[in-house]
Amino acid sequence: MDIDNLSETVARIQFIADVSLIAHCKEDELKMALSMISDMAGTIDTSSFQDAIFFQAD
Repeated sequence: MDIDNLSETVARIQFIADVSLIAHCKEDELKMALSMISDMAGTIDTSSFQDAIFFQAD
């Protein structure tokens, strides 16, 4: 996943989260929003970021 696709996915996740908080969603609507967020977050490939996050301990 390149940085443009990553930025777009994160922006979509943020938008859904913001709208669901502001709209005072019903329980089933909130579950649907969380499911959408989970599905989108699952598409993010974190393997390219592992070197930046983790390092070999000495």
